[in-house]
Amino acid sequence: KPSLDWNMRKRIALGAARGLVYLHEQCDPKIIHRDVKAANILLDDYCEAIVGDFGLAKLMDHTDSHVTTAVRGTVGHIAPEYLSTGQSSEKTDVFGFGILLLELISGHTALDFGNKAANQKGAMLDW
Repeated sequence: KPSLDWNMRKRIALGAARGLVYLHEQCDPKIIHRDVKAANILLDDYCEAIVGDFGLAKLMDHTDSHVTTAVRGTVGHIAPEYLSTGQSSEKTDVFGFGILLLELISGHTALDFGNKAANQKGAMLDW
């Protein structure tokens, strides 16, 4: 598959960020996605990023700081505090977005970050 040039990576990152701002600040009630990852950032015909797959999303009142739920999401993209407490918030999505940014910058997936020459696999979070 073709690699993305830096302008396209930046465009995807900014589009995904705008999508999360919309979900967290402009929707009423606000929406916590809970599974921000590259596979859930879709590109339209003009290569504009669109946040998709709301199967794990939770609605939150703007006065609430978090919602407690059973932990769901994709390994490598789940915030450690969400794993330990079961409490998700905008911060959980921001963590997933950070992993997405690392994937865009490095060209690696969250769980494929080891030294390929040494046949090692690792998590991007360990980096």
